[in-house]
Amino acid sequence: MIDTSAQSEGSGRQLVVFTLGAEEYGLPIKSVQEVIRYQQPRTVASSDPTLLGVINLRGRIVPVHDVRSVLNVASAAGEDGEKIVLINVEDSMSGVVVDDVSEVLTVATEEFEDLPASGNPIVEGVVKAGERLIVLLDPVALTGLSGGETGDFVAA
Repeated sequence: MIDTSAQSEGSGRQLVVFTLGAEEYGLPIKSVQEVIRYQQPRTVASSDPTLLGVINLRGRIVPVHDVRSVLNVASAAGEDGEKIVLINVEDSMSGVVVDDVSEVLTVATEEFEDLPASGNPIVEGVVKAGERLIVLLDPVALTGLSGGETGDFVAA
């Protein structure tokens, strides 16, 4: 499990970097609650094509999404080694299936660039880290993929 408690404010932002296919993506560490091994979500009816279903995480029902189609990334061949990144923003929690989580990376503010031409609401921008380009995803958009229904999934 990745320790998401450390956040260095003065030196830039910390990102949890993960892979989908051959591409690298990142989320702000402060929005990542934890990373867990993949578990098969229970299917639920939804108009959201990215929703795989829900999992029970310590008594809380969490929607789990596969955003490969939205990001135009080929589906993984199997579930071996996949993980679920749990994102928590303002008490809304969602899981996102990823191929692997590689690192926590600290990046300077000047390494961030907006991507206004992407037209994809879950893409916030790009981070230039040396020779690497890491697509930064918007945690608020990811937790809202279920049409704002994630609050309805919370177990009492």
